[in-house]
Amino acid sequence: MRKLKVLITGSSGMLGRAICCLLAKDYHVCGIDLENSIRLVNFFKCDITKHSLFRKITLKVRPDIIIHTAAYTDVDECEVNKKKAGDINIKASANIAMVCRDIDCTLIFISTDYVFNGRKKSPYLEKDKPSPLNVYGKTKFDAERFISNNLDRYILVRTTWLYGNGGKNFVDTIVNNAKLMPLLRVVDNQRGSPTYVLDLAAALRILIKKVILYPGKYYGIYNITNSGSCSWYRFAKEIIKVNRLNSRVISSKIEYSKRPAKRPENSVLSNSKFNRLTGRPMRNWKEALCAYLQNKK
Repeated sequence: MRKLKVLITGSSGMLGRAICCLLAKDYHVCGIDLENSIRLVNFFKCDITKHSLFRKITLKVRPDIIIHTAAYTDVDECEVNKKKAGDINIKASANIAMVCRDIDCTLIFISTDYVFNGRKKSPYLEKDKPSPLNVYGKTKFDAERFISNNLDRYILVRTTWLYGNGGKNFVDTIVNNAKLMPLLRVVDNQRGSPTYVLDLAAALRILIKKVILYPGKYYGIYNITNSGSCSWYRFAKEIIKVNRLNSRVISSKIEYSKRPAKRPENSVLSNSKFNRLTGRPMRNWKEALCAYLQNKK
């Protein structure tokens, strides 16, 4: 039996590399990115906004599944450079969706908690109505809508507060700053679920297997994060505690940060749908954080 072909955009990014490494044992993995930092054997250098080049590569590979992780994720820069955000997050995603339709390929699209405005008091469900506060969230939601309106075989995965190897992330920033500064000021009125990219990649592997075994049953939208929630402030304190660092963390408010993009105060997503359909609950964010920091050592 032939191995299924999985094409991963953003293969050198934090999430992309985790997915590549995890799926390589079971699938024929191909990567697309601007550079091959993880030295994939099957790699194609491509700017995903170059639509004709992406189509040419995809027609050559003929993947069974495309996992689209590539995005313009700098939330504040998206406010400044709206065109770039639209080109990467909407137009490129729409082109990828059309390629999937043309070759009868399943698309897994990585989206974000930022499609919501954060005013809900309880965790967000997949059925809740999006209302993004910023350009980044709007472009990701526009991509979601295009995909759901034009494809039957798709999975939209909303996740939040990602960290892991191979990219700038909050955990590493706090550790590095704590070694240099005795006092750190961190926002305390934003809540979310810190999510380790290896855990998210493992969850995607489970969904892929479900889709293969039961075609059509598992398509749709999923929230996938590590379980539990905290504020950025509580997250920072836990990072300091686990690393046994001496820096002190004090709380601040999001409105004092004066950043270009508004942030949702509640970014907590409910995993109930994923847990129910897979029977594989995501581990708690504190346990995942310990695993990440242990692996780095």
